Amino acid sequence: MIFGSKQASKRVAIFGGSFNPPHIGHTAICRWVFERKMADEVWVVPCFIHPFGKELESFDHRKEMCVLAFSRLGLPIRVLDVERELGGESKTLRTVEHLRITEPDIKFLLLTGADVSSQFAEWHDFEKIEALVEIAHIPRGPKSPIPDVSSTEIRRRIASGEEWRGMVEPEVAIYIVTKALYR
Repeated sequence: MIFGSKQASKRVAIFGGSFNPPHIGHTAICRWVFERKMADEVWVVPCFIHPFGKELESFDHRKEMCVLAFSRLGLPIRVLDVERELGGESKTLRTVEHLRITEPDIKFLLLTGADVSSQFAEWHDFEKIEALVEIAHIPRGPKSPIPDVSSTEIRRRIASGEEWRGMVEPEVAIYIVTKALYR
């Protein structure tokens, strides 16, 4: 035991999003974070009500799909329903503030996709978010190690009867088919 020095705090990456549905790009991001030893855990946080008014599948369906998608990785990943607990429109600042208050010994890192960076001006009090947590921009696109998959494209393909199953984890595909989602 070393006296007089404080043990390093656990690093947790907050991975928020609509996850409508969660796809292989989302699971690849988690693998990418762990391969680079950026965090000890990843906390997946599905939004409750989208802040930009996007229509979403029910929170319960999206949360269950996240559990199915991320649990198969065998990595220290938790799916939280914190934004449902907070209620109302999801705001990243409110979620980060809540997590910092309830978990004061954790050092948080906020994961954002490179595609989201252009939207920061639209985020509620983004400057405050930057002051509270480190932000990691996850590469996305053709030159990225992360598959360039989009939930919007998956939903479009499902609705039009095109092939989409390879864009999500197998358990998520089974769930979508079984529950007849996105038709």
